[in-house]
Amino acid sequence: MSTLKRQAGGPSPSGCPWLGAGPRGQGLALDDYPSALLMRVANLIQAEITSGYARAHQLTVPEWRLLARLCESAPMQLAALCRTSFFDKAYAGRVLRPLEQRGLVTMKTDDTHRRRVIVDITAAGRQLARQVQPVARRHQMRLLDALEPAERAALYTSLHKLLDAATPARPEEKEA
Repeated sequence: MSTLKRQAGGPSPSGCPWLGAGPRGQGLALDDYPSALLMRVANLIQAEITSGYARAHQLTVPEWRLLARLCESAPMQLAALCRTSFFDKAYAGRVLRPLEQRGLVTMKTDDTHRRRVIVDITAAGRQLARQVQPVARRHQMRLLDALEPAERAALYTSLHKLLDAATPARPEEKEA
């Protein structure tokens, strides 16, 4: 049974399809895969919430994500920006180019390591990010308002556990 079309209140804890899916997931419908559910939530948030405030500031969602990260952590190596933002380098380059053309970021080759690119946010980029951040935070808190405090804490903990479980081990951490 698919749980794709849920009522506004969502499932009851006893109606959780993950509890009776079996050790190999044989009873799990595609729409109830944790990854499918997480993607639906993420896509809805992006389409309905994030894109609205990004567009209002003449940014695409990927541009906003990189600009926000740079506002928090710049300057940084392109590789680190990609790793922390979950972008591949080619896509990040395509997203950063218009930001650079608008004078919001700079990209320079590292003088000490010619193959390394350093990305920084300009004063104009930082000013724009600081204009968007309060709006973004308000929208994020509005989402969290749907959850009771205990549900927020449980979701936060659970999402981090899933992130850890899905993150591949570094080569030095893998068993031989």
